[in-house]
Amino acid sequence: MKKFLALTLVTMTFSSAFAATTGTLLLRGTVPRLLEITVNAETIATNLPLDTTQSNTLVAVVNEKSNSKTGYNVSISSANLGKLVHESESSSVVNYSLNYNGNAVDLASGQTFTYSSAAANNNNRNVDISYTGIEHDLLIEGDYSDTVTFTIAAN
Repeated sequence: MKKFLALTLVTMTFSSAFAATTGTLLLRGTVPRLLEITVNAETIATNLPLDTTQSNTLVAVVNEKSNSKTGYNVSISSANLGKLVHESESSSVVNYSLNYNGNAVDLASGQTFTYSSAAANNNNRNVDISYTGIEHDLLIEGDYSDTVTFTIAAN
């Protein structure tokens, strides 16, 4: 019986040596990076009246979403370098310019706009086109087009 009592006392002593009066719990959550861009074209964008001069005509609204702590940038490029080109006769063109959120875009070489993290979240930016109308008898019949690409990336 003495051996059993001694063993019980030793076990109780070791158990109480590991007990603490406080404890901690680490709670953590992670927010993934958000980078999204959506181009919402206006109806006129696919039916431009090439014979009528346009001055800052709204052709799209671009929605940018970002939660990057370093901010983000939006790059804009034109496949035809700022020219609406005839579908089969590349020498027949209508030159145009774009404004992005009121800022001129260099379509000949592409342009990048940089935004700080304070400007992030959910922004809508207007895309406006300007060009001098050309009479139909001075253009070849058919479709004239260009593809403008908007790319969002974290800084």
